[in-house]
Amino acid sequence: MTIITALTKTMKKITILLLCCFCFFSTLSHADEHLEKDELLWQFSLGTFWVDSTMTQLVGAKSHFSTPGLLIDAKIEYKNFYLNTHSGDFYGGSDLGYQLVIEDGWGIDAILGSYQQSFNENGYYENKDKVPELAGIKEREHDLSLGFAYYFNHGEFQTVAELVFDVFGESDGWLFHLDTTRNFELRNWDVWLNVGANYYSSAFIDYYYGIDADEATAFRPEYVVSNTSSLYLQLQADYPIAENWVFSAGASGFVYSSHIVESPIVHSRHARVIFAGVKYVF
Repeated sequence: MTIITALTKTMKKITILLLCCFCFFSTLSHADEHLEKDELLWQFSLGTFWVDSTMTQLVGAKSHFSTPGLLIDAKIEYKNFYLNTHSGDFYGGSDLGYQLVIEDGWGIDAILGSYQQSFNENGYYENKDKVPELAGIKEREHDLSLGFAYYFNHGEFQTVAELVFDVFGESDGWLFHLDTTRNFELRNWDVWLNVGANYYSSAFIDYYYGIDADEATAFRPEYVVSNTSSLYLQLQADYPIAENWVFSAGASGFVYSSHIVESPIVHSRHARVIFAGVKYVF
């Protein structure tokens, strides 16, 4: 076992231990509050949307997808636990969390989520046919990252900073996520503007776009991806068209650091998603 492997395994254990301790002491300190907040709160919406997306392009693989589909938004809260899903997020994100500290204007949560798209030698979305340029690579699975989120309000903006470690995934890496959201009304429109950035450790991003010795060929040399960053911009707008019925549309843009295209399996560092449709809010 190498020193790096031993260190990453230790970090996993420390992350889990810290979260367990925080959750335990938070439960004790909020015991009375829990007794007063046993009500289950929820909001759910289901809609039919047209989604047009272009993923970060893998060599030889289809990266553009345009299709109708169902999109689901849900907000569920019980005691200090919550689950939020967001159709406007770049990959349709979700947050599973536990509120450790709740103060006026700021707080700290324990969070569990996925931050990276999976793919294999068929490309994205488990296409039936193998991509010749990707033949022989191992499957890159979704990360399942655990960590902390610190959020605070400043004026009309809410900012969140997350530090998570891929505790239950295969990358043995970590990432730092930062974004700011502004919600405002424009006539009858509800609009959300979100700007953010990610910083990925070498171990995290190399799992996805690096090439190991057993994957290398004459046309696909070994490659190690160093620490990488990304930027993104998201915009979503809702317009009420009838009781419980809402028209919703959104767009997202995403870009990696320029050196990501040096990977033998990456052709483009840009990605985008556009969607529009109608949803029913329960």
